Amino acid sequence: MIRRVFLPPTVRGILMKKFLGAIFAISLLMVFSGCDRPRLTTLDFDKIDISQDPVQSPCISEEPILQNMKNGSFSLTRMANYKVSGLVISKEYYSDGWDSMISPVDLLILWGKLVEPEYARPITFTHGGRWYHYRWKEGSPVDPGYIITHSSNNHVIPASKNIYRAIKQIKKKDQIIVEGCLVNVKGTFKGRPVSWNTSLSRTDTGNGSCEIFYVSKVRIDTKVYE
Repeated sequence: MIRRVFLPPTVRGILMKKFLGAIFAISLLMVFSGCDRPRLTTLDFDKIDISQDPVQSPCISEEPILQNMKNGSFSLTRMANYKVSGLVISKEYYSDGWDSMISPVDLLILWGKLVEPEYARPITFTHGGRWYHYRWKEGSPVDPGYIITHSSNNHVIPASKNIYRAIKQIKKKDQIIVEGCLVNVKGTFKGRPVSWNTSLSRTDTGNGSCEIFYVSKVRIDTKVYE
């Protein structure tokens, strides 16, 4: 026998409000979660080759990339087309300083033998403050010269909101391909001149040796975003 329970109108009203509130909260969560997801451009099932060096070539376009933001305006000069396929070791976000306005994230990427466990195991990387450092154990199969030429800290300037959302999806140990161009930055921030120049070499070290990378295409596993 089924028993029916009759609730007073006030109780039914309270329960209905709670139910509708829960539905509303779930709907909001789904909307905001969806807004932060990148829009997929296509799928690529070819294997990502992370054993090869990055590809750098002369730029076809000399037209500067202009970016106007709160308290600042910047001109990005294309220095070289650039494409790197590699293994992500670390990702760092930044929110302080004028540079974080145009480059909110750094990607530490390895390629070549450094992506193989037997070569990577004796090496420790630290990443932060727009720098990366490494330590290697005695007897490591690769020397510091090889580590320098097969790793890079990339100051990423996303070409669009969709590219930035895609970069947010990147996790440590992901195999990725990022494409775009290396740029020099000049502009003004709060009325004062600022500048930031990219490295154009994989062999340099120290201040100025990082790549300032205007990224217009990202591939994570089989997913491609533009």
